[in-house]
Amino acid sequence: MILFFDTSSLVKFFHNEEGTEAVTGLLNFQENEIWVSELARLEFVSALHRRFRNKEIDEKILNEAIEGFEVEIARFNMEPLSHVIVLEAENLLKRYGKEHGLRTLDALHLGCFSLISESYWLFVSTDENLCKVAEHIGAKVINPLRK
Repeated sequence: MILFFDTSSLVKFFHNEEGTEAVTGLLNFQENEIWVSELARLEFVSALHRRFRNKEIDEKILNEAIEGFEVEIARFNMEPLSHVIVLEAENLLKRYGKEHGLRTLDALHLGCFSLISESYWLFVSTDENLCKVAEHIGAKVINPLRK
C-alpha cells in the first residue's frame, strides 16, 4: 500500500499512546510505501516540544524521540512544500474551512496529499476532523484510532 501520513499519526510511532500499535504496524510493514509532507518534520518537532512543556514527556524522551525521528524520516518519501501545495491548501481552506473547520497545517497536509496521490493511496491521520474532510474530497482514509 502507498500511505501518506500526517503528523498526528507519525507522532504515535515515536511516543507510546493510543494508536501507537496500529501506526507502528503500518510503518513497519515492509511492503508499505510511506509518504509525508516536508511539513511533518517541523510539525513533529513542535508537537514533541508541546508535550514536553505540558509535562507529558520528560527531556530524555523528547531527545530520544527527536533522534529516532531523524533516523526514521530518512526512509520515508518526503514531498517538499511548494507554492502549488500552498495554493491547493488555500483552496481547501476556502472550501472546507468555514463549515468543516479545516485548519491551516491540516490543509497543507491534505493539499500535498491531493496533489501527489493516486486514487489507490491512503491518507493516514488520527485527527478525526481531518479524516472527515479527506473523505469528503474522496480520499481513502485510515484513522488508527478508529475501532
